[in-house]
Amino acid sequence: MNRRTILAGMALAGTLPVAGQALAQTGQATQAASGKALDPAKMKALMGGDFATASSELARQKGTANAVKVFAQLEIREQAAVAKAFGAEPGSAGLSEKHRQMLAKLEAASGAEFDRMYIDGQMEGHQELLAIHKQYAENGEDPMARGASMVGVPSIETHLGMLKTIRQSLG
Repeated sequence: MNRRTILAGMALAGTLPVAGQALAQTGQATQAASGKALDPAKMKALMGGDFATASSELARQKGTANAVKVFAQLEIREQAAVAKAFGAEPGSAGLSEKHRQMLAKLEAASGAEFDRMYIDGQMEGHQELLAIHKQYAENGEDPMARGASMVGVPSIETHLGMLKTIRQSLG
């Protein structure tokens, strides 16, 4: 796959509906914008999205490869849209302990090492989100969130292909 193919894929993915603002990295609330407690199935998706956003905010600042920065911006915008579709504000679920530890490692990294760690973390996180959204697309109770998961599954699969290509370009 060549550079034009990667950029074209990123441009296409960037046309997906987007909404909201960037995540505050320390979001700790566990309630949706309506004030109702979120169900556990939604929380899994939102927490994974909050990690994707927090690490992507960091990648926008510290990333050295242009493809890393472009992907990070795409991810931030998409996760904001997913949070809205799930009835939550971006950052409302917060981070798991595992994700906090991964974010701390990313914060300590720099240069090409940072780029590789970020992409590797996104690949792992997208694998987790793929399973979560497949499950919610089949069994979710909220029709809006279920629809977002149905659309999200092929998007996540596309992201995994993009991430693999970016990772190969990083060495």
